[in-house]
Amino acid sequence: MTRLVQLSDLHIVAPDKQPVHGNDTISHLERTVAAVNRLDPAPGFVLVTGDLTNDEQPASYTRVKSLLEKLHAPVHLALGNHDERKTFRSVVLDEAHPSADRYCYTFRQGEWRFVVLDSLDEGKVTGHIDEDQLRWLADTLDADASTPTVVCLHHPPVPIDVAWLDALMLIEPERLLSVFDARPCVRLVLCGHVHQPSVTHRGTYAVFTSPAVSFQFRREPLPPPAEKPNAIMSPDPPAFRVVDLVGDTWQTRLVSLL
Repeated sequence: MTRLVQLSDLHIVAPDKQPVHGNDTISHLERTVAAVNRLDPAPGFVLVTGDLTNDEQPASYTRVKSLLEKLHAPVHLALGNHDERKTFRSVVLDEAHPSADRYCYTFRQGEWRFVVLDSLDEGKVTGHIDEDQLRWLADTLDADASTPTVVCLHHPPVPIDVAWLDALMLIEPERLLSVFDARPCVRLVLCGHVHQPSVTHRGTYAVFTSPAVSFQFRREPLPPPAEKPNAIMSPDPPAFRVVDLVGDTWQTRLVSLL
């Protein structure tokens, strides 16, 4: 069995910038790391599906890096709309000459392949997968069409039936979905961004979104006189997803920090 843990939407800022929308996101991540480290069996790796920081600042990435280093498992990262490529590459990846290139890559764990996409469209809340990345994805999947595959990205390519969030999703999602639809090796798609769980079954694969480590969103904003951001904030606790891969099948569950 291969076990992975998906964390999403950390929204870390430096201690002097806390809290974020009334939430101590550093404390939430510390508690989450401790909970992940207590899992039995332990995960083979941890995947973080974007929004590592809330403000894209070097100090925030420094804190993210130090907190995630406390995990007992290897960590794989994706970028979200609250991230910035050059700062991420400089601080987290220790690149001496950081580029603004999209951060997409693939790796294997057990019998499964994992593909991490970069849906960050800097300066926008919505996401985008450009033509070069789509071509790279198709070539990567076609290079070994028989290996069961999990694709990971920040922005969901499917609606979750929450109107205000569905307006902030991946732009032109059908281009990405057409790549998935034509390749039955794709079994799971793991996303973040929406700060709540959902599942959409499509052909041979399922698209999951996960709750956030930082704070959760309401499905329906509170009516006036409630003011943003409190109007969209849910009191639900931090949570993360556990995925167990056995052979070419999968099971998943959520763990909430009550």
